[in-house]
Amino acid sequence: MSTGNIVTGEDYFPRPADERKLWRHLSDGAHILLLAPRRVGKSSMINRLKDQPNTGYAVIYVFVQACHSEQGFYQKMLREIYRSDHIKKSEKIKNKLSEWAKSINFSLSVSPTNIEVELGEEKGETKIISHEMIRDVLYESLKLSEDTIIIAIDEFPDVLEKISEEHGKKGVEQFLSGIRTLCQDPEFNKKVQFILTGSIGLDTLAEKLAVTDLINMLVNMSVRPFKDAQAIEFIDFYLQKRCPELTLDLETKQAIIEEVSWNMPYYLGLVCGQLIDIFDEEERQIESSDVKVAINNLFSPAMKTVFSHWRDRLNRLEKSERLYAQQVLDMVSKADTSIVYGDLFNLSQHTNFREEVNSRYVINCLLHDGYLYQPEDNTYQFTSPLLKRWWTRYGR
Repeated sequence: MSTGNIVTGEDYFPRPADERKLWRHLSDGAHILLLAPRRVGKSSMINRLKDQPNTGYAVIYVFVQACHSEQGFYQKMLREIYRSDHIKKSEKIKNKLSEWAKSINFSLSVSPTNIEVELGEEKGETKIISHEMIRDVLYESLKLSEDTIIIAIDEFPDVLEKISEEHGKKGVEQFLSGIRTLCQDPEFNKKVQFILTGSIGLDTLAEKLAVTDLINMLVNMSVRPFKDAQAIEFIDFYLQKRCPELTLDLETKQAIIEEVSWNMPYYLGLVCGQLIDIFDEEERQIESSDVKVAINNLFSPAMKTVFSHWRDRLNRLEKSERLYAQQVLDMVSKADTSIVYGDLFNLSQHTNFREEVNSRYVINCLLHDGYLYQPEDNTYQFTSPLLKRWWTRYGR
């Protein structure tokens, strides 16, 4: 069980409420937009659905973060579908996909040797793959399956952001229009549904690009923090997997929850990992007072990379947006509790930002990416005291 990586099988800690909600939407025929910050467990949950789907469904997982174009996206999706465990079980579907791929000189393999074998003497330029072609080949091949196929596309908004950078709004509109057409095709949807996931707010990005009308067919979902009782169960689960000889009393578990505040498995696991280190090094049982020691250890120079992905996420913003975001986080980090919207608005009116920055977009990015949350309307604070403390020490 590795903190921060996708967990599967017996290492996965169930999220029954979120899983039931997701399946309920899918059974209604919906296409899902599942947005959540990095390292909150969304990819692990999707892989759980893949490994244990509801009756009548099969889930195919496709990770597309590295795709830079519409063509790259479609090619990656087709290859991952072809090589998925579900498709491997059906020679009819595999043959159907292979025949189509040969007809456009496209290899469903990424191996140069296999490309030569697949295409034989009819090698040539791959034809441009359109959403109409995707619709036809997926429907004609996947209708041979008895199951409804759920294609779970992880980090979808990253692809949209890269298309925007390289091809502008026109490229984004073309790409999303194709996805929208697929999602609104009644016959296609009898066999294929999508779950689009990401750690960037697709709705926020779409609003910035003025293309929200192209994603309003999606049903929005998020991955919620654990309630305290579930967080206690997770602590027990984590310790049983990593160090079964270590047991914590209720007071210590509650101290962990109070210090973390935002009950996501990654952060609970970080603290538990430090407590295991103390247990191993000092060869004694852990007490509630050790929780603060564990927290302090997380902020030692040797451990500062465990939060560094938060700073990296800001790099996708434009220079002026990034500077504004950094100053917003600075302001929030200096507040005892929350900061009000008026203060952030006043900051946006400074000379450096007034003409350059869409402050609403930047603040929404910080909310969607998990830096901030709103305990009440028009107030903002860090999602976790751990993140606030890290930003104060290392964020800049």
